[in-house]
Amino acid sequence: MNVVYADSKITVVTTYKWEPFNMINSNRLEGIGIDFWKLVAKKAGINYKFKVVEKWSDVLNEIKNSNAALTVSTDETEDRKSYAVFSKAYVTYPLVIATKNSIGFIFDIEYLKNKKIAVGRNYTAAKMMYSRYPYLDYVYVNNTDEALNMVKEDKAFAAIDILPVIAYKINKYEFKDLKISGQIPIDFKVRFMLSKKYSYLLSKINSAIEKISYEEKEKIYQKYINPKTKLFFTSNEILFYFLILTSFLIIILLWVYTLIYELKDLKKQRHNNYYTDCDRLTGIFNRKTAIDIIKRKTGNNEKFSLIMFDINNFKNINRFYGHQFGDITLLELVSSVKSFLKKDEVFARIRGGTFLIILNETENDACKRAKNIQDSIKKFDFSIVKDIRCTFVVKTIYFPNGGAEDIVCKLENELKKSKRNSQLFRC
Repeated sequence: MNVVYADSKITVVTTYKWEPFNMINSNRLEGIGIDFWKLVAKKAGINYKFKVVEKWSDVLNEIKNSNAALTVSTDETEDRKSYAVFSKAYVTYPLVIATKNSIGFIFDIEYLKNKKIAVGRNYTAAKMMYSRYPYLDYVYVNNTDEALNMVKEDKAFAAIDILPVIAYKINKYEFKDLKISGQIPIDFKVRFMLSKKYSYLLSKINSAIEKISYEEKEKIYQKYINPKTKLFFTSNEILFYFLILTSFLIIILLWVYTLIYELKDLKKQRHNNYYTDCDRLTGIFNRKTAIDIIKRKTGNNEKFSLIMFDINNFKNINRFYGHQFGDITLLELVSSVKSFLKKDEVFARIRGGTFLIILNETENDACKRAKNIQDSIKKFDFSIVKDIRCTFVVKTIYFPNGGAEDIVCKLENELKKSKRNSQLFRC
């Protein structure tokens, strides 16, 4: 089956059996990988045609023999470097384990010893697994569908592939007796793989990947990974069950870490009359305390600045990954931002994914501080959601008009307006 575009030049080869990255829907080729390629090709000015093949091994042969220029959804492996080059990653997901519902959560990969593990033949996930865990008993099949069917029919204990693929297929094909039971400590960085003959395109492709905006990524994610659909949930909320279990130990560790350091901070804050009530999850100040501090400052006619910021699409993070992983994201963000604050500055959680910083600096200094914090969040290596973006609004208070509550509410309205206008920074 070939899907050819007008004025095509290079050939892009792909399978159609790796949902939701590459698939045929209503006789059209689409998916996360396909849409990312279309976006990159447009930005890079590359003309192309698609060639759709049955098996992943056919894709590799097309690239190896230079019959095709590139493929859209894979990761770098040592054996492929002899005939291919790889772009930067355009998205990253972990590998996960699918088993029967009767199996408990798998904390340790060693639990898979002496058990048959079904993986796609020549799949990147299979190569990554074998490279890290060569002692496991692998059963090689043509695709992830066959791997899941083997688990369903008790011909294999588990199937392994990238998270969106396993979750999508369990839901779409109603493997009601299967679930995601564990996560492999391996990140699959999804890239474009190019035949070496076409390596001259690599710099243009990488440059185009860097130009993909947050909004463009969100549009693709929402098309295929929409939290309002059943994509990552079966009728008994398989993925949600998995996320709760996997996050349990992580939350305990992060909570202990937060408590240790927050207790030290809280003791200092008591001496400065800053302490009232704290946010239960993050340990930083809550909305009430922040408003009390603003009230005191305005009552003393102090000049100060407010930095309010909000995690974009935080509700979607909770719905897509689960509230437990949403909490982890908040804890990591708080830890990251606190490293930029001075001892006399106030950091508070206003609600959900909205935060407020009260600092004594004014105008340009406050804006510079806010910009540095925004950049640090963008670069921070979050463990769950890799691409976190925040919208920032900065306001310097000289002669307050209205009470402390009014000041915060007006800033919240400005923040909402900035988000509606896709304005990530306003000072």
